[in-house]
Amino acid sequence: MKLNKFTLAILFSVCSIYGFSQEQHPVKGKIENAKNEAVGMAAIQIYKADSKELFDEVYANADGTFEIPDLEDGSYRLVITEFGYQQSVTTAEVKGGELNLGNIILETAKTETVELKGAFVRAEVSQYRNEIDKRVVEVGNDLISSGADAAAVLNNIPSVNVDQQTGELSLRGNENVKIYIDGKPSSLSASQVLKQIPSNQIQRIEIITNPSAKYEADGKSGIINIVLVKGQKKGYNVGLIAGYEQGKKSRFNSSVNANVNVGKFNLFGNVNYADRPSKQNGIGQNYSDNIDQLFDIQNNKNRNLSYKAGFDWFINDQNALTVYTNQWNGDHNALINTNILQGVKNDLNRNDIWSDSKSSDYSLNFKHDFKKEDHNIILDAFYSTSKEDDDRDYTNTYPKSKFYQEYRNDKTTNTRINLDYTNQIKDAGKLEAGLQFRRETNDNILRSTDVITENAVNFNPNVDFEFERKFFSGYANYKQKFNKFGAQIGLRLERVEDDGNWLFAPNNSGTLKKDYTDLFPSAFLTYDLTEKDQLSFNYSRRIDRPGMYQLTPVPQFTTALMSSKGNPELNPEYTNSIELGYLKQLKKGSISGNLFYRHVTDNIIQTFKKDPEVESAFIQYNMNYDKVNSYGVEASWNYKLTKWMSTYLAGDFTSSEMQSVIEDENNNPVVKKITANTLSLRMNNTYTLTKQLSLQQFGFFRGKNKFLQGEMLDMWRMDLGIKYSFMQGKASFSARVNDIFNTMKARVNMDNPYEGFAKFKWESRTFYLGFNYNFGGKVKSRAEAQQNKTENQGGGIGLQ
Repeated sequence: MKLNKFTLAILFSVCSIYGFSQEQHPVKGKIENAKNEAVGMAAIQIYKADSKELFDEVYANADGTFEIPDLEDGSYRLVITEFGYQQSVTTAEVKGGELNLGNIILETAKTETVELKGAFVRAEVSQYRNEIDKRVVEVGNDLISSGADAAAVLNNIPSVNVDQQTGELSLRGNENVKIYIDGKPSSLSASQVLKQIPSNQIQRIEIITNPSAKYEADGKSGIINIVLVKGQKKGYNVGLIAGYEQGKKSRFNSSVNANVNVGKFNLFGNVNYADRPSKQNGIGQNYSDNIDQLFDIQNNKNRNLSYKAGFDWFINDQNALTVYTNQWNGDHNALINTNILQGVKNDLNRNDIWSDSKSSDYSLNFKHDFKKEDHNIILDAFYSTSKEDDDRDYTNTYPKSKFYQEYRNDKTTNTRINLDYTNQIKDAGKLEAGLQFRRETNDNILRSTDVITENAVNFNPNVDFEFERKFFSGYANYKQKFNKFGAQIGLRLERVEDDGNWLFAPNNSGTLKKDYTDLFPSAFLTYDLTEKDQLSFNYSRRIDRPGMYQLTPVPQFTTALMSSKGNPELNPEYTNSIELGYLKQLKKGSISGNLFYRHVTDNIIQTFKKDPEVESAFIQYNMNYDKVNSYGVEASWNYKLTKWMSTYLAGDFTSSEMQSVIEDENNNPVVKKITANTLSLRMNNTYTLTKQLSLQQFGFFRGKNKFLQGEMLDMWRMDLGIKYSFMQGKASFSARVNDIFNTMKARVNMDNPYEGFAKFKWESRTFYLGFNYNFGGKVKSRAEAQQNKTENQGGGIGLQ
């Protein structure tokens, strides 16, 4: 049956890629600024001359050139927008053949009239583009992720994976990736952030696999920056979204976006609410000790409320101020039932979890533009705080009644002050330099209570832990263009001071102090083989500093038979990363490929040993050991096959060395080394059936994946979505089915620290219905309102 389902999915995909050839009437051109410099990646929206409905949208290439294929004879209106430039409108008369519009000049925008691509005018599908130091995904109205959270959006991006069970984020097979919100880190964990951000609030995602010296050096595999929607369209604009999703449990989501932009001020904000309960079950088998564990996990409450509010003040042509806040609130309740079977023994365990979280981000940004273009200084201040209360009741109901309570309170703060300077030197060179101060704190309180002392296992003592990490950083970058060559070199210096202390009740305590200074160079090279073919090379040095829980010697329980414990002696690991890329612009799309290599020293590895206090249980902790290497390849093809169909195909392969220290049968430490190979494939087809009706198909496959404890077996899925627009595109209904064939599940063969098998199944097949409505209008400035008032009174003499 599995083979039949997979064959059916492949046939469906292959048949869908076949299209009918039609006569093509391409329109070409090039976008430049007043200095005759190319303006790359500008958005070109196409309208029929007699219609206000968006007909199509393309993006200019990095060299400013663009091509619009498959236009029928007629008159069209091209609306061209790019940040920092005034909007340009060009007409195109297509008459049976190719039309070349030549060079289209964009005028630099004045500060108070800068107009970005509208917050609520989004492409129908996500657009992918490469820049010198990152890959950018302009998130569109993808049907496959509509009404979902940020995790669903990221899972559709090549080389990115979000674990469906734990929410852990990985990039190129490594979980040491930093996640930013609007260019700044959140005080929440990555898994919490991805659950709380709705997909419709994401404007774009930046994948920075080899960050330059301008970026903070944390994160072996790089940075993922999620840029949230910020309304900046002129006048007032409002967007409403509501959705319902049905799996084994019912889920709801809703959001409101709004902005008012008039004169020198732009006010923006949004409110989002989602309730996404879920259910999953699984089985874990320990062949070595003849133990079976049956899991039933129900997230009965998974509510998230978030909002963003702020303003832009365009003081004059040279000065602008932006202030905003992001607020997140989460309310969660989960019930985990575990049945442990060992021969004739039968243990029933119940784990009730109540979790409340709150996070607040505050940002202030001031920009001063000097008289010379691309010469500015930016002061950015950021503060975030988060608090999470976690209550857990552990109950063993059979064969003996045991009850154990645990309370955890986590408080974190994050302070950042950046000063960045940019100066365009001559026509092709640019200098960037900056200073940064960072301070991160974490206060952790853990309380455990044995309600029935004689029957309870005291897993954790009471503990208080305080941790502070300070950063003092500076960087310099220089960019230069030499004909077909482009280069950027940079150097970053970071000094870090760690200060921590912990207290175990009743009398066990400890302190942690570490100071170290590091240099992090980076280099980027590009070479234009032709106008549409580019090679790139980049290098950077990165660091992974152990977090609080990796350093704290406090047990953390994953299951009743598996716990983890921190190591205060753990040191950072360092990564030297090299990447080679190729990008080719096609007539109606693009092809790209990347090769990458990472060399890691002072590698942080997992070790396992038997728990001396609990039978058949294991303790996992971390240590520094030796060095490892990893490499991989990525490829993608983005192409508009016909006027009504576009496809995006992507694949990535990663090979990583992994190491661990385990105990053998005689409790002696043994080093285990493996090479983990992972293959992932993604397909995203979009069909424009009519001007109002569109269809989207997404396919995903991931092959077997080795890890230190065993091997995860392959998994795949197929999603399908449909959308109908009406009211001249202002409103739409959408529907989708995730995992049509209900094939997604996690299956693991275990060989460390014991031989066994595990399988988990979650609500992968769900049905979603959504509604979207946008409206807006013009808002007159004070001067315009006064002018109209005077004219209506019969005056107006001397008015400009």
